[in-house]
Amino acid sequence: MEGTLAIMILIFLIVATVDLAQVMLFMQNFSERSREGARWATVHNYDTVKIKNYVAYGSPTAPTNPDAKGLLGLMPSHVTVNRFDANTEQDRIEVTISSFTLRMYTPLISKIYTPRPFKTVIPVESLGATN
Repeated sequence: MEGTLAIMILIFLIVATVDLAQVMLFMQNFSERSREGARWATVHNYDTVKIKNYVAYGSPTAPTNPDAKGLLGLMPSHVTVNRFDANTEQDRIEVTISSFTLRMYTPLISKIYTPRPFKTVIPVESLGATN
């Protein structure tokens, strides 16, 4: 009886640790992907499709397989790109990753979790791009 209770608690703690690690991995990855995409966008010609592909796939061109998923399941449809005050001193690009869902497996709190949007805004500092 005591062994069963101890094993159940141990399994609960292991699954909760895996869920927490998954959330931390995705949060770190999405923060980094939005920063990388915004930086890439500021030094290349402004093209929202290429920026979205870069954030999702790590390349400005999409894979030839239409069903291909990006890094950790990220898709260009999860990425939003905006440009504000174009061709002025305040010219900046905003890359946002949103609407991505994570599945939690911990008993009693298992559900689909949608993390907050990951947003990065960087001023345009063209390195030869004609934007």
